[in-house]
Parts: sequence; structure tokens; C-alpha cells
Amino acid sequence: MDSDTTISPSRWARLLPMIVLMLCFAVAETALHLIALIQFIWALVNGEANDQLAEFGSSLSEWMSQNAKYLTYASEEKPFPWAKWPDAQD
Repeated sequence: MDSDTTISPSRWARLLPMIVLMLCFAVAETALHLIALIQFIWALVNGEANDQLAEFGSSLSEWMSQNAKYLTYASEEKPFPWAKWPDAQD
């Protein structure tokens, strides 16, 4: 059998983290929608955005970016929960 067509055990080891991260991404997407809706209502009522929600939304979107890069093999670094939660980007 040609070595190019064989999948090494280390490649199979990536499967479980990918499944976990795909499920987490779906939850994060729902959370992002809720944050956006709550932020819109907050801004309507108070005339300005909630800083804590904006900061969390920023760090959540950064995590989603890291997650997508790992899932698409653009990065080998596993995102949270295998690494530190990302800081909010300015």
C-alpha cells in the first residue's frame, strides 16, 4: 500500500477534538446571535452599547476564528478548551 494513501494514527487523533469543536462552534454561533440581539435591545433602551457584552462578543468571535482555522487545517493550534480563552480584539 502506498504511504500517501494511508492515514496515520496521529491524523485520527485529530478527529475527536474536531467533533468537540464543531459542536462548540454551533453553540457559539447561537450565543453570538443572542448577544447581538441583546446588544441591539440594550442600545435601543440605553442609547449606547453594553461594554461587557461588546468585549465578550469580541473574544467570542476571536475564538470562533481560531476554531475555524483549526477545523479547516489552516492552523495546528487547538483553541479553547485546549488553550487559553482569547482576549478581545480592539
